Amino acid sequence: MTVRPCRVWTDGIAPGAEQVARDLRHLAGSVAADEARLRFHRYEPTASLGRHEAVCHGVRGTYCDEAGIPVVRRLTGGGALYLAPGQCCLSLTLPRHWLGEGDTLTALMARLNRALVRALVGLGIPAHTAFPNDLEVSGRKLGAGFLAIEAGAVLYQAVILESLDTEVLLKVLRAPREKLSAQGILSARHRFITLEELPVRDLDMETLKVAVTRSLLGELALEGIMTAPDPEKGVSSPDVPMDPALDEDWPESADRSWQAFLPTPGGILQLRLLPDESGRVIRAAHFSGAVHVAPPDLFLSLAETLAGAPMEAAEVRMIRRLRAEDVQLPGLGPDELCRLLRLTLGRRAEQGLGLDVRQANRLMVHRPEGVEGVRDILGRASVMLVPYCAKPAWCDWRHEDACPECGGCDVGEAYRLARERGMKVVTITRYEHLCRVLEQMQADGEPAYVGMCCRDFYQKRIHAFRAAGIPAVLMDITGANCYDLNQEEAAYAGEFTAEAELDMGLVEKVMVWVPKKPTD
Repeated sequence: MTVRPCRVWTDGIAPGAEQVARDLRHLAGSVAADEARLRFHRYEPTASLGRHEAVCHGVRGTYCDEAGIPVVRRLTGGGALYLAPGQCCLSLTLPRHWLGEGDTLTALMARLNRALVRALVGLGIPAHTAFPNDLEVSGRKLGAGFLAIEAGAVLYQAVILESLDTEVLLKVLRAPREKLSAQGILSARHRFITLEELPVRDLDMETLKVAVTRSLLGELALEGIMTAPDPEKGVSSPDVPMDPALDEDWPESADRSWQAFLPTPGGILQLRLLPDESGRVIRAAHFSGAVHVAPPDLFLSLAETLAGAPMEAAEVRMIRRLRAEDVQLPGLGPDELCRLLRLTLGRRAEQGLGLDVRQANRLMVHRPEGVEGVRDILGRASVMLVPYCAKPAWCDWRHEDACPECGGCDVGEAYRLARERGMKVVTITRYEHLCRVLEQMQADGEPAYVGMCCRDFYQKRIHAFRAAGIPAVLMDITGANCYDLNQEEAAYAGEFTAEAELDMGLVEKVMVWVPKKPTD
């Protein structure tokens, strides 16, 4: 039987850029030496972007600059991470030709994550895997695994939380995802758990590393060889293409691009299309997402396919390209990519409502059946939902499901526009209230509704909107945002004190298309 060796060692703490460079060197080293390499290491405080994320979607760049926290892009997919010395990190590289036919991106990541869980369980930690790539204890995140399959080598990375500064994490990451648990929503702060919080006796990091090493090597039938850290001097990095287009930020109003996003089980997808002057041909396209994809240059390939395509032919061209590639998309698929494309192309029709590009990009059109156009939804809308955070902090009605329409804020104007059309109006006072209102609307057979909320709220709570199954046109709000201010827990409880703002120019243009209902 052929022995497949794996060199194992522990590096010290290093800056994020140096850790990325070491992963590149060891990818090359695994191929050149035809061996696997497993190294444990720790990061100086670093914001680590997933390979396919746009910077503005993953981290709060302003805070990182002010705090002196560097932002790096790792080679693996998934969402942004805050890495610090209190986390045990590992990188495993191996030659790609060692993979079996069944070792797809999805299958191999699941195998290696399960191996990590077995090591943790063997140490008395009741861990389990959670799709697509998390390691959890009682529904709280203890770590995660990430994977990249390159032309000649494979890189698996994992993070296990020994300790965590959640205050800094919530300031660094743009939108850490909450989780829907049996008890309800776990806030971002309580979404995580660390080894320090677990009642496990006599657990030290050396014991953890030994258990993890044994489990990973056993899963892949590798023979471990303990070695001293090797800086790989003189070894060049492999050609791992990093898509430069994804390093650009995604301005909301600085250009003429149409933008849309789509939450999926595998992560949030983003697409930006820049039309030509005629508005009929795609000049350029940029995909982004907190997702894993294979091949790793898939998004760049799809962007090249769409560039120069007439709008009407864009989806057909993308489908052909997807069929021609050996595509792997954990937690999503070609249907989701096509839906994202249709959502983005739909901005052209939304501009037909009299909106400019910026306003069109601020619409979040919820289509449960995927067939309604914006005008159709607005033509059927019978309810308006307004967020309490858009009422002034001084307003006695801020936390009430009502509005005196005193003229002191834009919420009263929104109420007036809705009532002129015979619509019901509800001020949403907290998340549970939203769920109850949507359930009642579903029971009452309301055909459609309009509403206002921030994009982060919609992305994080989309399960509530989907469960209701009612078409909606939602308008992004401006001003103070509980997610930007790291006050999402207060907002969840209905205690957010800062003031958001309705985009009344957008609200007025949208409401023009809601017809007045006949009165009895």
